[in-house]
Amino acid sequence: MIFSAYRIRNRSGKLEPVISETLEISKRKVRRILDEGLVSVNGVKVLKRQLLLRKNGVVEFFVSDYLFSHPELEIIYEDDFILAVNKPPFLNSNRNFPDVESILKKRFKKIRAIHRLDKQTTGVLLFAKSDQIFEEMVKLFRERRIKKIYRALVSGSFREEKRICLPLDGREALSHIRATKQFDRATEVLISIETGRKHQIRRHLAFLNHPVVGEFRYFRGSFPFLLRFAPRIMLHAQEVAFKSPFTGKSVRITAPVFDDFSAFIGILERGREALPLKEYA
Repeated sequence: MIFSAYRIRNRSGKLEPVISETLEISKRKVRRILDEGLVSVNGVKVLKRQLLLRKNGVVEFFVSDYLFSHPELEIIYEDDFILAVNKPPFLNSNRNFPDVESILKKRFKKIRAIHRLDKQTTGVLLFAKSDQIFEEMVKLFRERRIKKIYRALVSGSFREEKRICLPLDGREALSHIRATKQFDRATEVLISIETGRKHQIRRHLAFLNHPVVGEFRYFRGSFPFLLRFAPRIMLHAQEVAFKSPFTGKSVRITAPVFDDFSAFIGILERGREALPLKEYA
């Protein structure tokens, strides 16, 4: 796993060319870094490429090799009806190339994504092997007969077990959150969701003022120092479980975290000295 953290100080000018000229990398790569919400200025996530930096501004971000290249897809479950992959970060689920569905269609012509994960979210992603199977599996999701468990890193000390019932986009949305490990100014949590609204976990946790580490859309505050260097939104679909409508058997699929997630946890455990930081002043 190749990754680096960057800190740029005492530079003025527009953000995109400042990063490009300081690091001597192409503006195309800088645009990718910015568009994925990886850059903080004075502790706050920014997306504006032409943001005007002042001399006292501090630019911080973390880049892993997953941002510019995707690992080979790992099929973690397959039967006669469905298959599941461990979706890598920075790869769409379907529709927007490059995406997992398009890659799988080179081997499985009739494959269809049954649900979606956000671009930066990793973990269990289910696919149907035919349209008829797709309709049956979507019915399971609609009837809430599929158990989904996510793993996340959130900002702050989250010590309670909490059930959130907060409607999103005018529709019911239910999440259960349980802390599993404490770090300095961050917490690892497990989340089970009964509904599947757009960005549900990210929005619910931001509402609690414990945003997912790396969040750039639903949280506009400042992250603590180490959390500014998260390699992405730190959210992983760890487990999916259901009773197969085709065989009647129980199916439980789990996916290990990718090494960017585990490497960042290692940084949180060891502290600032473990951060591979390159400073430009």
